[in-house]
Amino acid sequence: MRAISGVLENIELNKKSMYSRVPACQITTYYYVGFAYMMMRRYADAIRTFSNILVYIQRTKAMFQTRNYQNDQINKQTEQMYNLLAICMVLHPQRIDEVVQSSLREKTLAEKMARMSRNDTQEFTQCFTFACPKFLSPVPPPFETATSTPNFHKEPFQQQLKVFMDEVQQQQQISVMRSYLKLYTTMPMEKMAAFQEMTEDDFRNALLCFKHKMRNMVWTKGTSGLQGDFHSDSEVRGLCGVGWQEVRMPCRRGGSR
Repeated sequence: MRAISGVLENIELNKKSMYSRVPACQITTYYYVGFAYMMMRRYADAIRTFSNILVYIQRTKAMFQTRNYQNDQINKQTEQMYNLLAICMVLHPQRIDEVVQSSLREKTLAEKMARMSRNDTQEFTQCFTFACPKFLSPVPPPFETATSTPNFHKEPFQQQLKVFMDEVQQQQQISVMRSYLKLYTTMPMEKMAAFQEMTEDDFRNALLCFKHKMRNMVWTKGTSGLQGDFHSDSEVRGLCGVGWQEVRMPCRRGGSR
């Protein structure tokens, strides 16, 4: 996935350039870059990429009403990006543009996001299967054993799906932990561990995992999409004390962080 971003690192997505004159090219570029960010666990960058292009599609949707092969492809990629955005929002909740947020609520994605928030792995699999691009193997198939491996062409997809689902499995406890942390300013570690039905040591390890998962590399400036700084984008920030768990809610002014 770094190879995809590496190929495009000299293309400034946030500025008008030659490729942006062709809507299909621009949309496809954002789709692949956003997917690469998601697989690299750079969810903030993936959400920003998908949100920017979906806002653009919303504002220019009259251009894509004509039925032709190119617009059909654009409409399909739009649905795929909404599914990928829904996955990213479940794994890494944050505020997004109200236009895109309302579109997520109007579509059937609201129900999908609710199921994924309840750690429904089948829903994650279905959304990923529908929204991911086609994967190709870098090596030719073993023709001498073609009869014994009839699904060899699916192996690249299965490998990427396994990588994605491993990440989902690691985050299963995070959604429950996040809901508890939002309810309190400070509380004993022992009490929080009891809510999670875990030992205090196991909960401390899970809390460190939570903080790690919420700490992402985020692009700030420059032409390379691989550059960035580490930021903690969690809505709750926890600091471990001696036998205590202190939760600090970020200050909000005017409804924004």
